[in-house]
Amino acid sequence: MRQVTISAPEGKAADIAKIAFSAGISDVSVGSVRVLKADGSETVNDHLEIETATHLAKAFVEELIARPFFNGEEYSITTRQPRSVISNQDVRSLTRPLVEPTTDLFQELWQFSQVTFGFIGRIYLGALLLAFGIIEYQLLFIIAGLLFIPLLPMMVGIGFSLWTRQWQLLGQCVFGLVVALALLLAGGVTVAWLTDPPLQYLESNSILVGVLISMVVGVAAGLATADDVGRREMIGLAATAQVAIIPVWFGVCLVFGFPAANPTPPKQRALSLLANIATIAIASFLTYAALRMRGDVLRVFKGRKH
Repeated sequence: MRQVTISAPEGKAADIAKIAFSAGISDVSVGSVRVLKADGSETVNDHLEIETATHLAKAFVEELIARPFFNGEEYSITTRQPRSVISNQDVRSLTRPLVEPTTDLFQELWQFSQVTFGFIGRIYLGALLLAFGIIEYQLLFIIAGLLFIPLLPMMVGIGFSLWTRQWQLLGQCVFGLVVALALLLAGGVTVAWLTDPPLQYLESNSILVGVLISMVVGVAAGLATADDVGRREMIGLAATAQVAIIPVWFGVCLVFGFPAANPTPPKQRALSLLANIATIAIASFLTYAALRMRGDVLRVFKGRKH
C-alpha cells in the first residue's frame, strides 16, 4: 500500500487528479497549503493526498513524472507505506504488493550505497566477526558477521542503474562495493594479526556452482526489492555469503600464508568472487527489465546532487 502526497503549483490539482483517475485510483483529497521560503517569499500550492494500492501508486506516480509539465522545482512527491488503510476499496487490490514505484527503489538504493561512518563501521565490524569465524570455523560467528555486511543493495544497484541508465547511481554502487571489499580484506588482516594459525575454513564452491547460486540470488533479490513483502534480509545474507567470505579469506591468508592443504587455488577463488558479483548484477538487471522498471521517470533527478 502507498500514501502519495503531491505538492503542485496552484491550479494544477484537477489535471493531476485526472492522471490519478486514469491510473485506476478512485478518489483524491485536495487542499491548499502556504509555502514559506528562506528568501521571505510565500506561495500557495495545491496539496493532494492519495491512499491506494502499490501497483496503482506506481502507475500514477510514473505517469505524472513522465508528463512534460512535471519538474522538480515546482512539484514534489512523497510516498509512504502505511500499516493499514481503512476505506471502501477492495482489500485484495489494496494490498497487492508488487511492483513498487521505480522512484522508491531508486532512492532506497542510493541510501544503502552511501559510504558513511555507519557503512564503514558495519562492514568492518562484520568482517572482524566473519574473519574470526573462518579462522576457528565457528559457524555462528560466520553467520553473525554476514548479517552485519550490507553488500546486496550495491550489487543489485549496479543492475538497476544499468537498466535505468542512472550513471551516477552506478558510480556510487561500484564505489561503495569497492570500499566494502577493501574493508572486508582489512578485517581479515586485523583478526589474523591478533590470532594464531591455522586457517580452518577451506571450503569453496566451484565457479560454475557459485554462478548458478548467484543467478538465483540475483533474480530473487530483484524480485524482493521491487515487492513490498519481499524478504530482503535472508536474500541479503545469501548474496553476502557468495561474496564477503572470499576477501576476508584473502585478508587472513595475507598474514597466515595460503594453506598448503587448500583444495581451491587462490586464483580460482578470486575469479569466483568476480563471477559471483557480475552474475548477481546481471541477474538483477534482467529481473528489473522483466518488471519494466522505468528509467525515464527518473529524469527529474538528473543533474542534481544526491
